[in-house]
Amino acid sequence: MPDMRGTPLEEVARVIGARLVGARVGRTVRGVCIDSRRAGPDELFFALRGRVDGAEYAGDALARGAVAVVASRPVEGPTLVVDDPLDALQRLARWSIETWEPEPPVVVGITGSVGKTTTKDALAAILRTAGRHVTATGGNYNNEIGLPLTVLSANESSEVMVLEMGATHEGDIAHLCRIAPPQVGVLTAIAPVHLDTFGSIEGIARGKGELARSLPDDGVMVAPVGVPPAAIAEGRNLRRRITFGRERQEGVDLWASEVREGPEGLGFRMHLGSQSVRVCSPVFGTHLVQPLLAATGGALALGLSLEECAAGLSRVKRTGLRGEVYRLRGDIVLYDDTYNASPAAMQAVLRYARSQAGEQGRRCVAVLGGMYELGLWAREYHREIGRLADELGFDLLVCVGDEARWYAEGFSGEVVPCGDVEEAYGVLEERLEDGDYVVVKGSRGVGLDALTRRLRESLAVV
Repeated sequence: MPDMRGTPLEEVARVIGARLVGARVGRTVRGVCIDSRRAGPDELFFALRGRVDGAEYAGDALARGAVAVVASRPVEGPTLVVDDPLDALQRLARWSIETWEPEPPVVVGITGSVGKTTTKDALAAILRTAGRHVTATGGNYNNEIGLPLTVLSANESSEVMVLEMGATHEGDIAHLCRIAPPQVGVLTAIAPVHLDTFGSIEGIARGKGELARSLPDDGVMVAPVGVPPAAIAEGRNLRRRITFGRERQEGVDLWASEVREGPEGLGFRMHLGSQSVRVCSPVFGTHLVQPLLAATGGALALGLSLEECAAGLSRVKRTGLRGEVYRLRGDIVLYDDTYNASPAAMQAVLRYARSQAGEQGRRCVAVLGGMYELGLWAREYHREIGRLADELGFDLLVCVGDEARWYAEGFSGEVVPCGDVEEAYGVLEERLEDGDYVVVKGSRGVGLDALTRRLRESLAVV
């Protein structure tokens, strides 16, 4: 349950500018929630407005012990009436940070087109291994609702908040930074994602650059070498900038060499100037070197040593559905990366999967769902991925959903189009062979996680 350390209800009302209706004086708030089904004793239920008005569920929340409801209109029960419950939630989160005692936690903001969650997981692992008390974004709580909920869930012992900051429009990250002002910013990558709203790579760079522009003068920015200047607020004087890259090159501070992968995960040598250390991390995919370096840059910005970073990377536990490897019946290997998809992430995963299949002498099957939110360029980006799969030599392409049919326009090999996950499962049931290497990836809305779950169940090793 979120821990607000017993804040009086009257104080919460003052902070969010609410009118108290029907509330008993002297009650305290010890947490917040936005789902009436998960309301607990002494929690404050924020009745957010979306497709439905959350105020319709106020009775459920109060019946489960909620101390009061924050809503845009009075309900039957204690109510804090505000113009906008979401704005109130965000204001409460900002106040929570500003009034933290004895001193506020350091906020690390993480943004980028790909790799945010892996970077967050890795940075949190590094800090916890080094003995720091950390609050980190859970799941995909990286937007205007999830970020304030993460802040308000923090335990009073938290020293660092590691917060993912997602965006679909310019201005989104600046808004998140006003809720939780960062002292350290980490940019993972700039790539074509949300082009339907950003319009161009330049627009993406400007949007992601809001993190760098929101840092204080004594802040630290961590970013890949070679990204557009707008993405890092180039020209702004900050206390420190740390650049990272997959290999040693001009202008890079932190880089990797001797990248290898084995049955225990990813290994490489990590360099910082004249220092170097060996890293062994229990993640799979050589494309994950970049987010691990990004996380290391964030930890260095907080004063940790290179050795402490390597120790923490050895204990990374990634959020589910991102590069998980399963060995199934018939010696079939399943690489499950179904959490989401973008052109850059798709390219990296396909290259990795094909190299692994080649090294192991396996037939390689790609099960691909569409990539969403690519705007006018959607068809061509899918064609490019199809051409890449063709160049890499995939043996079979299973395309799931409407957008996925465009992969076939760039692929000269065997293609099986499927309307949905159920049809794709039937195809795989018929077409998979012993010893195959199967990679599954697509945008979240395609629902490919249900496919991989079913494959794991039906082909479980017994």
